Amino acid sequence: MNKVKIAQRLKFLLISLLVSLVLFSLALISQDIGVIGNVIILSTFILATPQLFISYQKYTALKDMEAKFPVFLRGLIENLRSGIAFHKAIITSSKIDYGKLSPEIKKVANQLTWGMPIDKVLNQLANRLKGSRRLYTSIKIIRESFVSGGDVVSTLDAVADNATLLQDSEQEKKTILDQYVVLMYAISIIFIVIVVVINRLLIPIFNVSGESLLGESIGLSNPCDSCTGISCNVCDMFQGTSQVYFSIKPGTTAAYYTSLFFYMALIQSLFSGLVAGQISENSIVAGMKHSLILVGITVGAFSILVKLKLMGV
Repeated sequence: MNKVKIAQRLKFLLISLLVSLVLFSLALISQDIGVIGNVIILSTFILATPQLFISYQKYTALKDMEAKFPVFLRGLIENLRSGIAFHKAIITSSKIDYGKLSPEIKKVANQLTWGMPIDKVLNQLANRLKGSRRLYTSIKIIRESFVSGGDVVSTLDAVADNATLLQDSEQEKKTILDQYVVLMYAISIIFIVIVVVINRLLIPIFNVSGESLLGESIGLSNPCDSCTGISCNVCDMFQGTSQVYFSIKPGTTAAYYTSLFFYMALIQSLFSGLVAGQISENSIVAGMKHSLILVGITVGAFSILVKLKLMGV
């Protein structure tokens, strides 16, 4: 990661910290444990989302470089077979657009133009792209072939073939596993549907008042009515969530169970997204993209369901 990207990440981090501190200060002034709990959760998303977005941008850039790398090697091979020297072949190839890989190739060409040794330039390129094991290994192989005086064209051809084969295999794997990503989304949506069914069918049944054989009332009570210790803090957070996000009167059974179901759905969406990313792209960073989408769907779905009185009643 170069200095510009580090500075960009620090800038986003400082802005996120400032916003989070302002929100947390306002929450402390309110002296409402529910509001404080919600602000802590919101601040976590404010801090994490920009950093995850930057990490995902880096991840997608590396993937694009891996896709364009065999194309670059094929062009380099054609230049070498025409009788051009290795360093001049790289300089000539740098004039072609290779997407996210182009800035790195142009930097290599500029270094060679300045008279830097090829082995040193390739070594620096490998270190800059070490975030991708495939690119790092391929460039190191090319460098060793050049330094040892081997057949560079044959080495480049073999590396290009292997890179293309790996890319095709990865694409085939992704195509096969995409159905499981759809399944993760379906599970999250089905979970919300189940929560609605529980809220609409079971809770009203349990809320029917009556007398048991022992003379005690039958029904589903609010656990927060008899909370103790740290459980009261959780209850305050639940009641605050229902009041702030869903405008449900605090202290009611509906407020408690709406918040409980909401947090259950959020946790389920978060981890379903991580599983989806790990399955499809073998990356937790990619999974955060799915997690953010599913969390957004969950928040939106609960807001709509409460407005339609399918939840919180």
